[in-house]
Amino acid sequence: MSRSHRLVLLATAALGLAGPVHAATVTTEIRGLSDELQANVRASLSLVRAESLETVSVWRLRQWADAAEEEAELALQPFGYYTPSIAVRLKPPASSDNGAPWQAVVEIEPGEPVRIENARLAIEGPAGDLPAFRDWRENWPLTEGTVLHHPTWTQQLRRLDGLADAHGFFEARYVDRRIEVRPVRNEASIDLRYDGGPRYVIGDIAAENETFTEKLMRRLTVLEPGAPYASGDLDRQREVLVRSGYFESVIVETRRDAERDAVDVRLSTEPRPPNTYRIQAGFGTDTGVRAQLGWQRHYLGAGGDRLNMQLGAQQTDQEFVFRTDYQRPFGGQPGNFLTAGVRLQQERDRFRFEDEDRIEPVFDPFGGTRRQASLTFGRLRERLLFDDFSPLQEHLFVTVLREQFDAFSADSLSLEQSALLGVAPGLRRFLDTDTQTLAAGAEWTLFRLSGEGFAQQGQYARLRLLGASEGLGSDVSFAQGYATARWHWRFLPRHKLLLRGELGYTAADTTQFDLALPDDPRRLDLNITSLPDPFRFRTGGDRTVRGYAFEDLSTNRNGANHLVVGSAEYEFKLFGDVSVAAFYDIGNAFNDWESPELKAGTGVGVRWYTVIGPVQLDFARALANDDLRIHFTIGTKLL
Repeated sequence: MSRSHRLVLLATAALGLAGPVHAATVTTEIRGLSDELQANVRASLSLVRAESLETVSVWRLRQWADAAEEEAELALQPFGYYTPSIAVRLKPPASSDNGAPWQAVVEIEPGEPVRIENARLAIEGPAGDLPAFRDWRENWPLTEGTVLHHPTWTQQLRRLDGLADAHGFFEARYVDRRIEVRPVRNEASIDLRYDGGPRYVIGDIAAENETFTEKLMRRLTVLEPGAPYASGDLDRQREVLVRSGYFESVIVETRRDAERDAVDVRLSTEPRPPNTYRIQAGFGTDTGVRAQLGWQRHYLGAGGDRLNMQLGAQQTDQEFVFRTDYQRPFGGQPGNFLTAGVRLQQERDRFRFEDEDRIEPVFDPFGGTRRQASLTFGRLRERLLFDDFSPLQEHLFVTVLREQFDAFSADSLSLEQSALLGVAPGLRRFLDTDTQTLAAGAEWTLFRLSGEGFAQQGQYARLRLLGASEGLGSDVSFAQGYATARWHWRFLPRHKLLLRGELGYTAADTTQFDLALPDDPRRLDLNITSLPDPFRFRTGGDRTVRGYAFEDLSTNRNGANHLVVGSAEYEFKLFGDVSVAAFYDIGNAFNDWESPELKAGTGVGVRWYTVIGPVQLDFARALANDDLRIHFTIGTKLL
């Protein structure tokens, strides 16, 4: 036992013999420091910790008051203050105020901080040549003239150790790690030498699998034996296996071999059940009731071929859609497939004689059934461009489309319709069509999304190029480009900004009709694009320009060659999964760039995020005609 400990025991025994020890409480006030310094001093003072005690002896309070100066001085040193001026006063309560706490006041003048005179940093071995370590050295924060800050020093050492582990320098060590402080001169010197040692490489790779072929597993393995070790590559390997859709669970295990300076990897996977069935239903003011059935075969065999089939129907226009997509792994890289798809669609449609600036049609429409059948072959490839984004998806394809529209078979023509055909017989080819289109195209998709419900945020972008030529087996020639982007940004816990844009351009012929009937005041400039219906642009409705009916914005409401849409929406979370929103939408689909006649709508809405998707209720006003429209959607859209 030391001499100081014996003195404390003797003093305590003497106090016990002398009589009872008075009990007290205490409050502590610290003056003269900024928030960061004060927080560390408060966490270090015994006087402050005594505030949580119900009672403490006066003798102990005085002891802690004596120790406060040294405790505060040590608490300031990590922040570069080595020569503070500290005064501690302990004031008893007034004699008439029984039970009142003692008051401790700690006055601190931190003085001049210690500043860095020089910092000598060296990273030896192969690690010093890697960009990550060069960046660490170039961005070293404790440079000449800055205040010595021990938490920053510790943080940078941890970061350096983390870089070493992430890049396979498992034998790295500090040759020299010193801070020399000269308090009298308020100066400090840093000496840091770090030997990264050898860099480990990827060793043997074993893939435990009994379901899929060795060829498929090689395609899904992005690690290469002999390549320099990097933890990011292991993360990417795990992501590739998970995103392939073949596995229920994925475990990437590693084992270091110091004799070979290698890391052996074992990929443990469990295949997922081969089939997924899905039933979905929804409702929208644009679509009415809608439902769809889906069957996804995640792998048809050991080679990894897969099939996805969907059947959907919606109330509006009695629309039915059948779609199937087949993918076959191709090449030596993950995410590369040969694709084939079939899409069949039938709906009730109308050929319209309308003026966008009027609510009522100028002439009665021709109703009929539109049937479409398409067969698409292509190649899908993924490319990793940015670490924070999902891989860029590139789809090159050729589509054969057969489209039919018959406005004559269902009912006999009215007198007005017969008169219109009499004055404009060229309309007939748009009312009774049977066309074939052979188009080639490319589509690129890039996105980064995180979170769910209101918390979901990120970016999404898609670019599509498409073209057809009458000289290459198509009944029509055109060239088309389309781009869309969305940005969802959540700032602060309860605020969210949603931006959306679309831009489309088509080089395609149009036909102009100046329609008028004898002895009838009605007139209409009718402009029709030669594009097949699936490639025409339309906008307006629940998910585009709100305040207008579904696909109600286009030249004469029959679809158009060009498209411009923009939207800005602010969303505020009220409680739970419920939020409110305010929005402004603008856009139109048109044939003439010289007169796009963009239409705007604005309004407010309510969002409720559920397991089947957001339930969305919007009240929107069309600024073009001051109409108020309610938009209501539940669940996802049709295929």
